[in-house]
Formats: sequence, C-alpha cells, structure tokens
Amino acid sequence: METQMSYKLAPLMTIHKKVFLCMLLGQMACSYALGIAGTALTQASGPLGLNSFWIGLIGAGTLIGLMGSIVVGNLADHIGRRILFNLDMILFTFISLAQFFVVGPVSLFILRIALGLMIAIDYTVGSALLTEWLPDKLAAKFQSYLIIFWSIGFVASYFVGSAMTNLGSEMWKWIFMSSALFGAVAAIVRIVLNVPESPEWLTTVGKKQEALKLIHTQVGAEYSLPIVEQGEAEKVSWSELFNKHNRMNTLVGSVFYGCQVFPYFGVSIFIPILVKNMNMGNSGASGTIYNIFVVVGAIVGVIFFDRVSRRAFLLTTFYVPAVAVIGMIILQNAPIVITIILFSIFALGMAASVVAENPYPPELFSARLRASGVGAVIAISRIGAALGTFLLPIIVDRFSAYTALGVCAAVLLCGGLFCQLYAPETSSK
Repeated sequence: METQMSYKLAPLMTIHKKVFLCMLLGQMACSYALGIAGTALTQASGPLGLNSFWIGLIGAGTLIGLMGSIVVGNLADHIGRRILFNLDMILFTFISLAQFFVVGPVSLFILRIALGLMIAIDYTVGSALLTEWLPDKLAAKFQSYLIIFWSIGFVASYFVGSAMTNLGSEMWKWIFMSSALFGAVAAIVRIVLNVPESPEWLTTVGKKQEALKLIHTQVGAEYSLPIVEQGEAEKVSWSELFNKHNRMNTLVGSVFYGCQVFPYFGVSIFIPILVKNMNMGNSGASGTIYNIFVVVGAIVGVIFFDRVSRRAFLLTTFYVPAVAVIGMIILQNAPIVITIILFSIFALGMAASVVAENPYPPELFSARLRASGVGAVIAISRIGAALGTFLLPIIVDRFSAYTALGVCAAVLLCGGLFCQLYAPETSSK
C-alpha cells in the first residue's frame, strides 16, 4: 500500500489560492471600514454635533466590536469555520449600508460595534481557516502577505474619504457607507468560490472520514491527514487558554497585539486631527506621506518577516517606531522636514509591525484551540486598540498632539519590553 503524505506538505494548489483570495478581499474590506472612520467623523462632527468624546467613542466602535472575537473564536471551534466565513461579508455589507440611515451618534455607534463584530469573524475564523488549509511551509508567508492587502484597504480609505470631503453636508453618510462596496465584492467572491471546511477542524471533532474525503477531492488522493495527538476530539473550552500550559502564550499574544494596535489605530484613524496640531506644514500632504509609508512599511515587513526570527521582528517593530515618536517629541520645534522624516519612520515601523499579527497568534496555539486562542488574543488586544482610538482625539483636544504621541511611545516601549522578556520563538512552526 502506497504511503500517503500529509496534505500540509502539498505544493500550492487551487484550493489554497481560493482560500487566500477570499481572505485578502475580506481583509481589504475590514481595513477600509476601520480606516474610513477618521475622515467620516471629521465630516460628521458638525451635522451630528459631536465633541471629542463622541468622535473618539464612535471611532473606537468597530474596535470595541472586535472584542467579540473571543466568542466568535470559541463558536468556530464548535461549529466549524466555513459557515461563519461565508456569512460574514454578507452581513458586513448590509451593516455598512445601514450607516447611511443613522440619525444620531448613538445609532452610528451601535452600527460601528456591529461592523466590528463582523470584522472579528473575518480576522478570527479567516486566520484559522487559512492556516489550516495552507501547506505548513507557506502558511506564515501567506499570512504575512495579507498585511499588504490590509494596508492597501486601510490607505484607500484615507484617499477615498479625502476625495469625498467638502461635497455636501450629508457626504459623511456616503463616506461611512462606502465600505459596503468592498464588502459586497468579498461576499460575492466567497459565495462563488464556496470555500470548504477545514480538514484539521473536522479531525478535531471526530469527523476523520469526512476530512479525508475533502483532502482527496481538493488536494489529491495521494495526500492524507497529519498525525493528530490523542484526545484532540475533546470539547474546546475557552478557559483552557488560561491554564498553566497556555496562559503565557495567551498573555503574550494579547500584550503584543494590544500594545501594537494602540498607537497604530489611534494615530492612523485620526491622522487628519493629529497632523493639524503638529509641526507638519500642510496637513493634507503630511497625511498623504504618512499613508504612503504605511503601504511601504507593510511591504518591507513582509520582506523581512521570514528572514529574521519572530522575536527579533517583534522587538524591532516596537523599538524603532518608539524611538521615532520620542524624536518627534524632543525635536518638535525642529524644521518641518525633520518631523516628517521621523513621522515617516514611525509609519513605516508601525505598518511593518502589523505583518506579525496574522501569522504569530495562530502559531501560539494548537489546532484544537487555534480559533479560540486567536479569538481571545484579538478580543483582549482590542482593549488597546479601542483605548488608543478613543483617547487620542480627547488628549489632543485637552492637552496637545505631542502629549498623545508621548502616550503612544510609552505603550510601544512597554510592549517591546514585555516581548523581550516573555515572547516565545515560533519560527520553527
């Protein structure tokens, strides 16, 4: 009888490309929806009578919704990845469209939270599905490639939003609603391609024969399941993430992610507010330069991610932007060109840091706990992201832009130090 190889050792095939395409379109839709909030809220502040508190709270709404990923991840470990993955972008599109009909800050805030929950599904379930379908040697690399597309969607929101400003008092509704276009494209592609369930998940819930049939259909008859440890068919409980075997990895994933997204989202979403209050010259030009370096940083991060160890990558992407921010604070009265250079280094470093967000958390957990683990990490980290987005406009309004940057620098240094002490090396995975 011919020995069969694990499907995780297969070369790149059509099924892998389908999963990746569906995932990257979802990533672009999610990042666009996150990024568009800053420009839209700047336009909506007058019609809705928003103060800095409401601007920060609504801006953080999607990130608050993302905290639901801890529930979504556990649900995906119970019912599977496929249903949630294919339904997600359909609901995302309808919620995006509903933003056009808001009548006040409360209804807009609720819809932003709902949109964040859809993003939580895509981040959590999509990450697990991609990791479990792709060959081992390609999984981390393709996860890192997603960041380029995520960054393109995020930066596109800035340019699209800027192009739509000053076109009427109701234009802010159209700016918010524009994320529906990205969501609709992702939803249609997922319906057409109909990505199948994860074989690894099927195995962990005792459906080995169904998983084998799926592998033979999608990858080839010469491939089989990887060896699964005994007991992996046991039910998943999210409390396992905090037992003595998993709690440190859960904590590392949460702290690294949270300290990273606090400054990233706080600065990137409200870049129009921040640059107007700094020594940056023309705020439109400065925002454009920042967003260009966000895309450049994502590409640079992808290039270096698999060429250095995971720990070295994490530490570099914490300390480099921290030094750049501290430089901006110390040299705030320096020539504009110095500030712009340092701000560009900060943008490049923060964008590169995001590359680790897709591949690193799944590497911290076994297949049985992966969706729950990634979901918990995303949920806990959203506290940092929501706080950064909520606090930045308030701090700028009540203190100064440089005070806000000082808080960002402190968070980056804390994250770097924690990872230096506790982050495990997962490159071999």
